[in-house]
Amino acid sequence: MIQGNEGKPAYAPCRIAEGTSGEWSIRRLVLPPRLVEIPDSRPQCFRYRPGEYTELRRGGITFMTDLYDEWWTQRTAIERARKVGGSVLITGLGLGLVAREILADPEHRAAIEAIVILEQSADVIRLVGPQLRAELGPCVSIIEADAYTWVAESGSQFDTVWHDIWPDPMASEVDAEMAALRAQHAPWSRWQGFWPEDYRVALAA
Repeated sequence: MIQGNEGKPAYAPCRIAEGTSGEWSIRRLVLPPRLVEIPDSRPQCFRYRPGEYTELRRGGITFMTDLYDEWWTQRTAIERARKVGGSVLITGLGLGLVAREILADPEHRAAIEAIVILEQSADVIRLVGPQLRAELGPCVSIIEADAYTWVAESGSQFDTVWHDIWPDPMASEVDAEMAALRAQHAPWSRWQGFWPEDYRVALAA
């Protein structure tokens, strides 16, 4: 674990159990130590870190990992939810990393009223949902739904809304998809954030 400070999140791998459901699978990803150091000019959070990680895949495409860079580029949502508390909406279950990190700090956990996660794939819910619910309790609910068409119950308001449904944050269609999600969720969002935006900012730093 990489410790946080001053209430900041601290990194730790997810350790969701391996398994397969339909086209989706969860498996361990091992990055061995390098015998020769390779120069890397990217920002620190993207650099090679040996260790055992976990990845969520559909066929040959990796949709999410718990590599350090993916955790780092989710911190805006984690820190905001801890700071403002209230209710949280997350589009994309993935490995459950963001929900787990929001609730990992006992000091801020009591301020979180509920975390609602939208996930389109029933297979991903089967793989990740039971363990996440067992770890985090009734505060977290997972809804099988399409984030682009889902409508919140009348009168609902979410203090933090975080969108993380893309395997590739740099893909050409992502900007249009972020705009569509922003418009769809605006009526019940006090704040919206997008993983691709934070990923791009971190990469350009």
